[in-house]
Amino acid sequence: MKLPQDYPSGSSDGECDCLPRPETPALTTFVLRYQDAWFGMEKRVAFEAEDVSAALVMMEREPIGAWAELTHDGNVICRRGFEPGGAADYWVVD
Repeated sequence: MKLPQDYPSGSSDGECDCLPRPETPALTTFVLRYQDAWFGMEKRVAFEAEDVSAALVMMEREPIGAWAELTHDGNVICRRGFEPGGAADYWVVD
């Protein structure tokens, strides 16, 4: 199939610019190191997120046991703590 030479391409480099392209946010690599609640062994998970708050939301479903820490470039960003008596856990920012 041959296209006519006068078909509008939309841009000088030949790419179509008829639809807006969403801007992709820069992602940061985080490492979550924690004690697995099911098996009691240390686990490490590397993942990418937009920022620390997005990383905390992503970690919500991990089976974190007695301790956890979130790092970026080898620096500890926050640690997970627990209240005595079974109260809700919380994250402590370093």
